[in-house]
Amino acid sequence: MNTTLQLRRAGNKILAPDQVPVRPYELGQCNNMALAVGCVEPGVRYGVHTHRRIEQITFVVSGMVDVFSFDIDVAEIRKIRLGAGEAVVTMPGETLEFRCASANMAKVLFITSPPYPEDNSDAVVLRSHSEVMSD
Repeated sequence: MNTTLQLRRAGNKILAPDQVPVRPYELGQCNNMALAVGCVEPGVRYGVHTHRRIEQITFVVSGMVDVFSFDIDVAEIRKIRLGAGEAVVTMPGETLEFRCASANMAKVLFITSPPYPEDNSDAVVLRSHSEVMSD
């Protein structure tokens, strides 16, 4: 019997389209989701982006992260502050921006479904959150 119960470690660091450094995990036979660990540094402003098809869970492992998203119903940017052990879900078409809200780097897990494509074709980097309204 072939088992999927295997130790998984983060791979090499890459920059996501919003410039957050991430290390994706190789999940083997897992076809419906992806996992990456990211580092959100204090004082760095990461790019606003959206995903075409991906649903994403952002889970803070350590530190604090401010997560911004454009609420199209009221035409305003919303902010949620996440601490260790807290998560937020974003759906396709929602904008997303991260800023570290702690003195030290925040470590974040990104879980996506379907899996994030290696060619970054699902991410669209925007100039601002309100740019999503013109799409």
